[in-house]
Amino acid sequence: MTSRSLLYPMSFALLLPAAAISCAGDSPTTPESAQLVAAPEFARMPGEPGSASSRLFYKVKLAPVPGSDARGMVHIDVVGGYLRVRIHANGLEAGQHIPQHIHASSACSPASPPVINLDAGLTLTGVEAPGTGLAFPQASEDGIINYEATRSLADLRAAWNTAFGTSLQTDAELLALLDLDDRNIHEHLPLAPTFPPVNCGPMERVN
Repeated sequence: MTSRSLLYPMSFALLLPAAAISCAGDSPTTPESAQLVAAPEFARMPGEPGSASSRLFYKVKLAPVPGSDARGMVHIDVVGGYLRVRIHANGLEAGQHIPQHIHASSACSPASPPVINLDAGLTLTGVEAPGTGLAFPQASEDGIINYEATRSLADLRAAWNTAFGTSLQTDAELLALLDLDDRNIHEHLPLAPTFPPVNCGPMERVN
């Protein structure tokens, strides 16, 4: 088997868009000069996702950062050529659209750049869409979100190739580069310009 280091001699961080993060901490801001491409349409999981042996399942326990009561659970699966993310969280800013992302390391601190927006289309942060905005789920008046989004790996791979000039040909190559075993998820306060995190947790594979 070809190692990731041979397939991708550049570090993962070097492939991230400069627009993905620009403030102290892990603030998901995008400069006004950034060129954003159209986000994908919302995709659905296929009816026949394949055998259980071909599935990848991850869970994330979102623990509150100091000074926050926001917490939640994330379930992520890669099935039948699709990436699906589901989040239930509470203690969030009531009525606000909550920025949330997959970040480029497994550690919550020090902060790492956001890679994938956990928005309506699972877009690439700073490339297809900014790291904040109305595409993110809106917390209820009780500060709760129940979120689910799905995107095909083929669509995500094409977006990555376009954004970074790579030539990924297979889902396996994309997944090796994304390296979901070594990532974390943050949710944030929707407060510019710093968008401080309110919770975080590392992604843990469960199968």
